[in-house]
Amino acid sequence: MPKLNINGVDHQVDAPDDMPLLWAIRDLVGLTGTKFGCGQALCGACTVHLDGQPARSCQTFVGDLKG
Repeated sequence: MPKLNINGVDHQVDAPDDMPLLWAIRDLVGLTGTKFGCGQALCGACTVHLDGQPARSCQTFVGDLKG
């Protein structure tokens, strides 16, 4: 079960490895500020900071965060 630190708060999420980070943030954590746009990482609506770098959460999977 990955731990996400979002806005300085740790969240444990029980999500499958193939779930996009976008849906883990919105549906499992309940933070709806991250938006769905194109679903192809082209528009930037789903951009989040991941270890200080911009990442498209619609194409970043929960399984990519383990490690």
